[in-house]
Amino acid sequence: MKKNMVGFMGKKLLLTVILGLITAWSGFCSSLSFHVIQHNDSLNNVCESALVIEDEIMNYFFNAGYIVTNVPACISKSEEQDLKFYQNGYNEAANGAFDEFIQIKLYFTGSEEENIKVALGNMKKISWKVVQTTTGKVLEEGNQDVTVDVAVDSEANVREFASDFANHLNKVLGKRA
Repeated sequence: MKKNMVGFMGKKLLLTVILGLITAWSGFCSSLSFHVIQHNDSLNNVCESALVIEDEIMNYFFNAGYIVTNVPACISKSEEQDLKFYQNGYNEAANGAFDEFIQIKLYFTGSEEENIKVALGNMKKISWKVVQTTTGKVLEEGNQDVTVDVAVDSEANVREFASDFANHLNKVLGKRA
């Protein structure tokens, strides 16, 4: 009986140590939430290019060791709607105890048919806002025009663009992947 009790206590101690290490390790992980918002008056659905950008950003930060989540990409028709999306996303991130919230706006031109292909050719601008959820401090707010030679445009361009953009955001967050 005494031998079984020692075995049980040893397993219990080992389990406690393992759980303690996992808890300590997760305390060092940074976490973020982001939201991709698409602008284009002629699109009724989120285009594939926006979804690929969302996916690449998610994968980049996950692979860099972040705890990451996102609000599903959506369409906005106005700055007022953007502000509502921002407030909702920020509140969700803060309530979920995420360190930062990033709102990313993608501005597309062209019709539904022109935006079926995954490409950067119809994206004209990207803007972003990176905010600490604990303090409300804006770490960076910016925008960038997007220019691509349509003749060589491809899904690989979209993925590379999104990865480069995520790398920029990572630098803003003070982490190097």
